Amino acid sequence: MENNSEKSAVNAAQSAAYPTLSQLNAEKNKQEYVKMFWTDQQREMENINDFKNNLLLQPTRIKKIMKTDKDVRMIAAESPVLLAKACEMFIQELTLCSWLNAQENHRRILKKDDVTDVIMQTDNFDFLVDDDTDGRSTPSAVPFYVDGGSNGRT
Repeated sequence: MENNSEKSAVNAAQSAAYPTLSQLNAEKNKQEYVKMFWTDQQREMENINDFKNNLLLQPTRIKKIMKTDKDVRMIAAESPVLLAKACEMFIQELTLCSWLNAQENHRRILKKDDVTDVIMQTDNFDFLVDDDTDGRSTPSAVPFYVDGGSNGRT
């Protein structure tokens, strides 16, 4: 009986060390989806005539946030527009990768853990990870607010 438990322990260690074929295919599919996303973004950017009116985030809100810094005196008109578009694309990529993570886990509901997993697994999102003094890396504790909810406030 100990022999069977030893074999299962060895099999578990091997499966953790070497990804399965389905895991490799899932990773390849994720990379393809992200590549398609950026190709679509590039095509969209090349075809936009009026950049300012096609944004989901308001450049005036971005400008207001930029002005909260005491060192900022003047802001070029293009800066908030470009920063709004960059934030929009960042949010879309993070959401896409999180959605793919949820699908990989056989779920159709996106959870905070999906976003956290993507942040921890993707090199592009390393700036969102705080390194603790004891050597552990964890995503920044940023609350996720839901539009229209109380979000713990009374």
